Amino acid sequence: MQVSIRAASMAAFFIVVGFLIHALNANYLEPTFLGFEEPTDYANMAKIENAIWSFSFTSSGISHMVVGFSMMLLGLGVSDVFKDPHPAAARLIILAGVVSGLGFLLTGISDIPGTFYGGILRELNPEQNETILLISTMIRGNLNIMGIAGLSWFAGLVAYCTQKTGLFPKWFGWYSWLNTLPGLVGLAIPFAGFAYIQLFPLWMLALGIFLRRRAAAMAV
Repeated sequence: MQVSIRAASMAAFFIVVGFLIHALNANYLEPTFLGFEEPTDYANMAKIENAIWSFSFTSSGISHMVVGFSMMLLGLGVSDVFKDPHPAAARLIILAGVVSGLGFLLTGISDIPGTFYGGILRELNPEQNETILLISTMIRGNLNIMGIAGLSWFAGLVAYCTQKTGLFPKWFGWYSWLNTLPGLVGLAIPFAGFAYIQLFPLWMLALGIFLRRRAAAMAV
């Protein structure tokens, strides 16, 4: 149990780095260098095509894959923290971690190998260029929302367990409830779900620190 919690702490720190990369890309690199100034610009296939294999899109894809694997590991570790005082919620935490992890992982697969395969298809079928880009963008967008929704569900379960058990600070429980909003709102208004970029890095950093302290206390 101690090993899984320590591993989950490291996973949380990897996720923080991934989220900061997303924040840098979305808030600076993509508007400044790629012309994505409005959310609807991501529906412009000319801009999407121009951004393919850019540093921003490529680093984002790699980060999504790292975050995807890390979320699954994080779910296992956080589940171990709460499995004795609240076993039912602990099992749901694993499920939420897997749902979120798969969403982000598949987004990253769409970003990197998916873009490679898409490039071959567009080269050999130039008359279908825009259609292929549209399909890829639609698939990627839905997978990303899956990752965000799972992440917010994960935060809600952590909030519930924190308030029921007191194993994490009370303020962290309330902060966790706040982080359920991007996933909930994003299911109705997808662009609103990307508020997770602003809310989650600090939350995830705090979770990683609390998990590390928990593992260290168990080692004594």
